[in-house]
Amino acid sequence: MSGLNGRYACGVCGWVNNWAEGHTVLPRAEDDTDAPST
Repeated sequence: MSGLNGRYACGVCGWVNNWAEGHTVLPRAEDDTDAPST
């Protein structure tokens, strides 16, 4: 299990906690610097 900012996920079973349980606001898609440009 691994996590970041209060959000956790299990790579083995696929479990993830609810996005609202995190400590920070989720970033917008426009904030993703690795996203391919269209």
